[in-house]
Amino acid sequence: MVLTLHDIRYTYPGSPAPALDGVSATFAKGWCGIVGDNGCGKSTLARIACGLLAPDAGSAFPCLTAVYCPQDASTSPDMLEDFSCDFSREAQRLRENLGIDDDMPWRFDSLSFGERKKIQVACALWQNPAVLALDEPTNHVDARCREALSHALERFRGIGLLISHDRALLNQLADRCLMNEAGSWTMRPGSYDQARNEQERERAEVSARKEAAKREAARLATEADARAHLAARTASRLSARRLDKHDSDGRSRRQLAVFSGKDGQAGRLATRMDARAARASEKAASIRVAKRYDGSLWMDARPHPRATLLFMEEHSIPCGEGQLRLPKLALGHTDHVGVSGPNGGGKSTLVRHLLRQLPVDVPALVIPQEVSRDEADRVLARLHDADEARRGRLLSFVTQLNSSAERILAGRDVSPGELRKLMLAEGALDGPALIVMDEPTNHLDLHSTEALEQALAAYPGALVVVSHDEAFLEACTTTRWIVDEGQVRVR
Repeated sequence: MVLTLHDIRYTYPGSPAPALDGVSATFAKGWCGIVGDNGCGKSTLARIACGLLAPDAGSAFPCLTAVYCPQDASTSPDMLEDFSCDFSREAQRLRENLGIDDDMPWRFDSLSFGERKKIQVACALWQNPAVLALDEPTNHVDARCREALSHALERFRGIGLLISHDRALLNQLADRCLMNEAGSWTMRPGSYDQARNEQERERAEVSARKEAAKREAARLATEADARAHLAARTASRLSARRLDKHDSDGRSRRQLAVFSGKDGQAGRLATRMDARAARASEKAASIRVAKRYDGSLWMDARPHPRATLLFMEEHSIPCGEGQLRLPKLALGHTDHVGVSGPNGGGKSTLVRHLLRQLPVDVPALVIPQEVSRDEADRVLARLHDADEARRGRLLSFVTQLNSSAERILAGRDVSPGELRKLMLAEGALDGPALIVMDEPTNHLDLHSTEALEQALAAYPGALVVVSHDEAFLEACTTTRWIVDEGQVRVR
């Protein structure tokens, strides 16, 4: 059983450029990682593969049963009620392995995003489709849930499409990867690391070929210039204009050159060399090396003049059906705090409480886990309404996080990752004294995650980051608030 996409083209309404253009791929049983920068069309490709979008051109065949599990953790699965009422062996095994209590599906909207995500995946697996597309399945989930999810996905025996920024998950599940770079899609065998290494090797080879072609073009251009000067000097020597009318020897030499044909040889050689140089220059220009931002992203901000932004005595706050006990907590104007803990423990509750206690004179940038469609529309509207200078700075910031400025300007079909980058850019330009981000690596591609990690680590103000990504927290925070078992511990 295989699924084939042939010459797929798709353009979102109102967008001036296609999201996918001439994409072909064949998917066999097993997991295929779909990898690329935010906005390159990964989710669009998965929706077309599952029959949720009809391509403008091309085809997906044969028609197979398919389920698409979206990025958005707030979306309730279509078959949630059926899954909740099923007490078959398979349904109970999924709920048990993923830690889903019988009542959890019935209160989906009250669950944490991590708990909602594992219910989404469980419901998709329970349907046992021929084609299963998972879009960022480990967003929001803690380490324990991530491990349970990966084991459950290993047992899937159909055609699996895995869109993920989770390198460990891709390496564990995928035996091939469909990779996008600079608009080109290539299927490569092996795990993510193997496919990535092959991609980098090819990129290095192309880069080396381009540099060699540029050197050859420069050498030929120099030689062509020298030949042109020689031809000009030869023509000057053969000219009779400056020849004394009594110089019979000079006249004889000129006539001999005309007779032998050497009077035009230098010019013809110069012309041929010009043509060679032009061809070499065209060859160098035709070799395309995918561009990628590899520098450091700097956010122009400074710490708040007050050394302590917030201090809270020991107290408890409501959390779910219980209480969350807080110790004395202080947030300094340059502190970088990582908030971690299991799903449903109260991390987001703690952050919301912190923001309510924050003095009004502390400018803060707050980026939540999920962004509503209305808020996304407002962010895009502010971008389009901004003056030319501010819009340029916003798009420059986003470009440095490896997203296309042209695509973001094009319309409403920006990916969740692109939207979060734009929100970060918008807030960072206003010089916040505090940045609060809840699961900042959700929806971000791997390169964007690395760039954001470096930017936040260098941020001079206060930072509070909620994340399950331990490597990310270790890189950009220095203090840890651990939320677990109804209390907060400081480490």
